[in-house]
Amino acid sequence: MNFYLISPPKECDGFDIQNIQKISEIINLTHLQLRPKYEDEYENIKFIKKYVNILRNFCQQKNIKLVINDNLDIVKELKPDGIHLGQKDYNCFEARKILGRDCEIGVSCNNSIALAIDAKHNGADYIAFGPAYKSLTKKTSRKVLNFEYIKKNLCKIDLPYFIIGGINHNNILALKEMNFNNVALINSIWNYEYGPLQSALLFKKKLDQEINK
Repeated sequence: MNFYLISPPKECDGFDIQNIQKISEIINLTHLQLRPKYEDEYENIKFIKKYVNILRNFCQQKNIKLVINDNLDIVKELKPDGIHLGQKDYNCFEARKILGRDCEIGVSCNNSIALAIDAKHNGADYIAFGPAYKSLTKKTSRKVLNFEYIKKNLCKIDLPYFIIGGINHNNILALKEMNFNNVALINSIWNYEYGPLQSALLFKKKLDQEINK
């Protein structure tokens, strides 16, 4: 199973390169997204610059894509591996023209195959569908995913995709059983009561038990 790890919205205990290195040895990380959510934009920029400097070499060595959420200007300046765009962020087509082909662009498409098809036509490299379940990280009125609808129509987009929102130790196997093998984690890692490493170990244990049945 592939994991797309998203940063906590603010600095917190456990979010550091040592823990991220150890997490990457426990579960298969393909992406690491910096997504600070401070009210002050200056604090968001400071957070991003700090962790791009800390994590860039490690991500390159481990072949983990380092992604910045939403901020096109900072992506142009810092040149990480990619940018992730929501539906209220920059248009994917315009972002592609500005950033070029070397920058990976992901787009959140909620519960909509139509939005995913549009994102593909506009140059997206991957899609995020969500929320899979009720999310503690992102307060939203959007309905949770219709899994059957997504599965039935994935052939129409033919792009890599991730499932995001409310994914935890109790529902990870349900996603695995439905063959959703690319998932994003936030709250279940950084807010786990026993710490991020124990959370990653528990995800691995759950998946290993399923394989060994």
